[in-house]
Amino acid sequence: MKRMILRGTAALCAMAAAMPAMADDTIKAPNDAADSAAMAAIAAGEPIVVEPTLMHPTAGLMNDHMHEGGEFMIGLRWQRDRFDGANQSGTGKISDEAIYDAGYAVKARSMTMDMVMLDLMYAPTQDITLMVMPMWMRHAMTMEGIDPMSGMDEMDMNSMAMEDMSTGHSMLGYGETMSHATEGFADTLVSASYRLVRRPGLDAHATFGVWVPTGSVSKRGHSGNYVHYSMQPGSGTWDIEPALTVSFHDGAFGYGAQGSYKWRAEDRNARGYQLGDLAKLSGWASYALSPRVGAVARLGWEHKGAIEGQYESDFSVASPADNPDNYGGDTVRLGLGFNALLPFGGSPSPQIGVEFNVPLYQDLNGIQLPQDWRLSVALTRTF
Repeated sequence: MKRMILRGTAALCAMAAAMPAMADDTIKAPNDAADSAAMAAIAAGEPIVVEPTLMHPTAGLMNDHMHEGGEFMIGLRWQRDRFDGANQSGTGKISDEAIYDAGYAVKARSMTMDMVMLDLMYAPTQDITLMVMPMWMRHAMTMEGIDPMSGMDEMDMNSMAMEDMSTGHSMLGYGETMSHATEGFADTLVSASYRLVRRPGLDAHATFGVWVPTGSVSKRGHSGNYVHYSMQPGSGTWDIEPALTVSFHDGAFGYGAQGSYKWRAEDRNARGYQLGDLAKLSGWASYALSPRVGAVARLGWEHKGAIEGQYESDFSVASPADNPDNYGGDTVRLGLGFNALLPFGGSPSPQIGVEFNVPLYQDLNGIQLPQDWRLSVALTRTF
């Protein structure tokens, strides 16, 4: 997998070197007229030279567009992932009995992951857009005891202050549940996008991103042991993520694709493990319903590599989430959403984007809690 990123980066560089001649044919629009010209073209049914923001992918995709020279954008994103239902191994459900037979006395019953992201983008020239994105995360997980030999304790675990407990779940009786949570700043994305092509109906850009390990990998539960790998806010490693985005538009219709690969640039973090690499492919289609509202459908594939290594100390394995072998896999998601220009806030108008995502296919490594849905909301303003 590590060789893939090197080959991908080399291919990306080769494309960038081959594109300047095409980029010279770019039709530039003045900064203050770009979006209004595109909206007028939609209303009149004319070919669009400058891609309107309504035809961008919705809130669920990053580094999907560029800005005109001199523009600054600030945005706030919120994303919630919900994991629920029967645990899964591969593509099929797995029973509590099978989980217990695999050596676990406890299973994950549900989990919610919230992310709040601050988008800061600036375009020093027409062909370069810079971005910094700090992020805050919160994980909340509910565990359930599945050991049929452990009787119900008279003490109601849910009546205790369990919010900050984690590895105490190893003492859960059959059918008992408990919840625990972590929160904090996650890793920070710093990226630069370079415009490869801008022609009537066609835009393409390459992005080089670096994830700075500002998130913690040292969160502990009430017992003093480390929490599950999935509940640490950060990766603990410097990560590199190149991406390539291509978009097309014809009148009120738009469509495009993006591919990216996140490579863990360090073998281990300070706690002794490394998260798996992350590959993504997305394709979308959009339609401008009016000069102020656009609808978007997106299909995405994601591959997560398995965790390598493990916590070096202060950790016990009682549930599948405690075992690094039970991470990673392949997921295909369908997202439906919209973009809308708000009728207040001056000109250019602030924009809101919403996307609701559901998995169509999940092939998970080991034993995992499957994803149920994802909701993404973004509010942005360009100056």
